[in-house]
Amino acid sequence: MSAPVAPAQRRTLGLIFLTVFMDIVGFSIIIPLFPHLLEYYIKQEGAVGTLVGSLSAAAEWLGRDTVLDKHLLLPVLFGGILSSLYSGLQFVFSPIWGALSDRIGRRRILTITLAGNVLSYVLWIFAAQFWVVVLTRLVSGMMAGNIAVASAAAADITDEKERTKGMAVVGIAIGLGFVFGPVIGGLASSLQFTHGTVLGSFGLNPFSVPAAIAASLALLNFLLVLKFFPETLAPERRASADAKRPSIFDLATVRSSAVRRTSFANLVYQVAFTGMENTIVFLTFALFAYSPRDNAWLFLFNGACMIFAQGLARQLVKRMGQRKVIMLGMVIASVAFIVVAQIPHIPVADGNGSKTVFYLGLGLISFATGLILPSVSALVSLYSDASEQGRNLGILRSAGSLARVIGPITAALLYFRFGSHFWVYVGGAFLMLPAIWVVRGLPEPESERLKA
Repeated sequence: MSAPVAPAQRRTLGLIFLTVFMDIVGFSIIIPLFPHLLEYYIKQEGAVGTLVGSLSAAAEWLGRDTVLDKHLLLPVLFGGILSSLYSGLQFVFSPIWGALSDRIGRRRILTITLAGNVLSYVLWIFAAQFWVVVLTRLVSGMMAGNIAVASAAAADITDEKERTKGMAVVGIAIGLGFVFGPVIGGLASSLQFTHGTVLGSFGLNPFSVPAAIAASLALLNFLLVLKFFPETLAPERRASADAKRPSIFDLATVRSSAVRRTSFANLVYQVAFTGMENTIVFLTFALFAYSPRDNAWLFLFNGACMIFAQGLARQLVKRMGQRKVIMLGMVIASVAFIVVAQIPHIPVADGNGSKTVFYLGLGLISFATGLILPSVSALVSLYSDASEQGRNLGILRSAGSLARVIGPITAALLYFRFGSHFWVYVGGAFLMLPAIWVVRGLPEPESERLKA
């Protein structure tokens, strides 16, 4: 009787992986387009009385003492606002969608949120005005709780011993989605719908092709879930599942002080990392005049560094343990942040030399992230009792979501106010110090002590 269970579980985990992967790819297609997208709307609607015009005026006042050209800096600020807006809504709505899925089932909520994503990306295709772009980010942010629902579905079909493996499926899908999404967006940016078509009057813009790809992926994802995704939460379990979803605000109630400190270190690191992640495309635009296509190759390079580090981390963990691997990653990241900070903030004659240093620094940051993030999740799992695995991993993921609210807007404000990436990356290096100090004081997990 139990033989068919494992294949069914693998099939469902495969569908969860595909659902999360396609969702993140669709969301992250916009990332390499940000500088050019925002520049386009600033040029199109710079007049007084428009949303983008009002934001431009406010930004001009905020950066009134900045020496550098506001033309290069305004997109940085707008990008930070849009990124934090999306992440803030995700942070708020994730527990709401999760709680609803506890009551009415995972599959139904996934279909609702994926349908919302389809609507969002279709709006983006026809975004003739900036306010429509903002609306699409609002809708996408509200629907982004489907990641939490997919994680809950993975928890439904795995027992306590396999819970970490189920969460790893979601984590890997997110990581790969953030690699392939920007690459697809950057490469697709050079394609445009033919001007003068019957659709031209409906708001087609230079970014409609990437938007159409995102919409197509979201529609395919919706149809796959509708057709093949099984309900993982049985009706008889829904009454007991009607509980508060774990969030970073529950950190103080976690029994294990080691879990609390690990989650805090993760929050600090991800604030630095997401700040870098948000400014990278603006930095390449300002220093190297990168197009979205150029940024696609940069994201592919970063993804390769991260994947290589994740493969190497398994060997390092056997020799050093999870805690020391995290510390090693944070030390590498602090050095890498300083390396990037030293690049001149204006284009120089020796552009190739600056570009080499830039790729070295970004590659090291991506490598460090590949070491840190899997080991952080594993460490929280090792510190947690079997009955608390899902809750503690949920709190850890919530800490990462909060970091995606804080990091982008903080980095954008620093970049805009000082007219340079210098303080963004120096700030990232300094943030590593308390994170390293916290991880250094963590105890060795019992399972690793026994191996030693």
